[in-house]
Amino acid sequence: MSGIDWNSIAVGVGMTAVAHPFTYVKVLVQLGHEPLAPILRRNMFFRKQLQYPSVFAYIKHISNQDGYIGMYRGLFPRICANVSTSLTYSLVGKSLKSEATRVSEDCTEIKKVCDHTTREMVARCSAVIVSQPFHVIAIRTMAEFVGQETIYTNIFTSTAEIYREEGILGFFSGLVPRLAGEIISIWLCNLLVHTFNTYILTENNELKDMRQYSHMVMGYIAQIVTYPLSVTSTVMATTGARITAANPPFMPVYKGWVVCLQDLHKTGASNRGSSMFFRKAVAHFNAASGVSPMPAPSM
Repeated sequence: MSGIDWNSIAVGVGMTAVAHPFTYVKVLVQLGHEPLAPILRRNMFFRKQLQYPSVFAYIKHISNQDGYIGMYRGLFPRICANVSTSLTYSLVGKSLKSEATRVSEDCTEIKKVCDHTTREMVARCSAVIVSQPFHVIAIRTMAEFVGQETIYTNIFTSTAEIYREEGILGFFSGLVPRLAGEIISIWLCNLLVHTFNTYILTENNELKDMRQYSHMVMGYIAQIVTYPLSVTSTVMATTGARITAANPPFMPVYKGWVVCLQDLHKTGASNRGSSMFFRKAVAHFNAASGVSPMPAPSM
């Protein structure tokens, strides 16, 4: 595997481990688990609003319940997903780059952008597909916190559980919305960057040096647009599994990701987990009672 940047992969693994408690909380919030009562406080616009406690309070809650080690539930499958993603993206990207035909000098800029975006899309989608089984195991392992199950204790028992209950397709639960999010994000980001740099930050523009920040800003915009698909993917990766977090009354059992996305949008839950600090409290549907309960606020 020559040409692979193992240092970057090692750094990625380290960052995954360091940031895992925050990712853990984000997954639980995306699933709709809010064990801490909301409190009345001011938001970033200084308006009073019922908000859930911040990510740090949530992490403390996990630590109090499961101990320090409990904050790293699901870390190993996440590392496996991270490594498989990096390796696949690197290998596929290198293969596509070596086989790509040279773009002629008279080729339009938009054609170059489309060619580059297509190669990036194929590489990233390939990485997502390869890493999805580990991603599903990681999500379900973290989701066990809700009901304190011990079904997904390690890679081997998790693999056996998924294959026995759902077959091969179970390892790819939530894949379609995840792929859709990646594809939309890649194309939206690259096309916005091209448009912005070509027609706004032109060579004659005094702010042309701001071009170096275009990709970061447009990437953030693309992430906001596609975030509901991220929530949908997380929910679909668990729905129907033999854990509390994947079944009524905690969560409806969705038959498809489109139905899931529509339901999340209807209940105002399609963006849950997008903010870890100013977290507006929203009611979540209770499949058993058919109502949307709201925890009593702490004054």
